[in-house]
Amino acid sequence: MVRRLLKRRVEVLFSSPTICSLTKHRVRNKRLILAYHGIIPDGALADGERSLFIAQRDFANQLDMLAEVADVAPLDRLDEEGDGRPRVAITVDDAYRGAVCNGVRELVKRRLPATIFVAPACLDGHVFWWDALASSSGHVDRAIREYALRELDGCDERVRSWARSQSLGKTRPISAHACAATRAELRAAVAFPGITVGSHSWSHSNLATLRSDDLDWEVAQSRAWLKSEFGEKAIDWFAYPYGLDSVAARQAVAVASYKGALRIDGGWHTASRVSPFGRPRYNVAAGLSVAGLKARVLGALPS
Repeated sequence: MVRRLLKRRVEVLFSSPTICSLTKHRVRNKRLILAYHGIIPDGALADGERSLFIAQRDFANQLDMLAEVADVAPLDRLDEEGDGRPRVAITVDDAYRGAVCNGVRELVKRRLPATIFVAPACLDGHVFWWDALASSSGHVDRAIREYALRELDGCDERVRSWARSQSLGKTRPISAHACAATRAELRAAVAFPGITVGSHSWSHSNLATLRSDDLDWEVAQSRAWLKSEFGEKAIDWFAYPYGLDSVAARQAVAVASYKGALRIDGGWHTASRVSPFGRPRYNVAAGLSVAGLKARVLGALPS
């Protein structure tokens, strides 16, 4: 508790106008891509892997701050010239129902653009394996996660089969907001101005460990499905599942005609100095305060 209070005080200090006016030069002519995951609707309880979910009220407050201090641009136009303020793009991974329904509502209310990265095989109420295997405290054991990603390729069916053999996993249903949205809900969200979709592979497997033929299929099939379903609202951007990439994965994405691909770590960057198929993002995790995000957007704290 003491550590958390100290952290908040530091974030408030570093988000002050005085400090930020001295540090904003650090981010001049750079770009920042924010990565969100799940949104907990007002009145609902947290569920699944808690680090991935933020409260709707906190999300709304962060958006208000971003609209005030930053030039929030569509992902596929991020590298264009801005209005002089820090230039950022908002992305949302996994198409959780809470994000697609409640999160998009907050974005539309503020006329802010965002891209939702979708794994088509994981829609219509799908429960992701990491949410099903999260403990009562809302965390997946590190050893379990590493085994699932490295030995089982992060493949949902293989992870679930192994988990059943080990008697792992929740026995109660996962809250609706922590399940994947339906196709109809996603279609309704994408109908709003500024909301687009991108590919998160076909089935959210770990592309860094897949064989080349499986890798190529995951990358190409997801793009084809999204183009078929959403037309021009499906942009040619890719987000690596789990944020894990490899030389082979980057090559597969390039061959499949994507324009860019995103990791899940990193922060401010200059587009010309990074690979278009390895663009960094700043992961907005649960517990990050508005002041903490503001300090990072304005260059006062590292992102």
